[in-house]
Amino acid sequence: MGGFFHWSCPIRLLAHHPCPTCGLSTAAREMLHLHFAAATRLNPLACVVLPFVALLAGAELGGFVVTGKLGWLLDRRPVRLAGLALCVALFAVWVARFFGAFGGPLRIG
Repeated sequence: MGGFFHWSCPIRLLAHHPCPTCGLSTAAREMLHLHFAAATRLNPLACVVLPFVALLAGAELGGFVVTGKLGWLLDRRPVRLAGLALCVALFAVWVARFFGAFGGPLRIG
């Protein structure tokens, strides 16, 4: 992975292990190129997490434009529960990868 905007995950640099969200930035780029299989190989939850975050960010931005307030959507219990569930799922996949699931720990760069 190269290019002008290349950066490494700070958690991976400090801990010498990938973090639970490692691969999501690269997976987002793959999804923009419609390479969903590649995105899923980078992080099995990419096709769920990235659209959720994009929709949440878009809705928050739209809400800010209309109301002038941020966080109107994050105050909704279902949104918070969905976010929590995705965090738990990311953590579960991260742990499972250390035991060899989904191709083992992600190696980028």
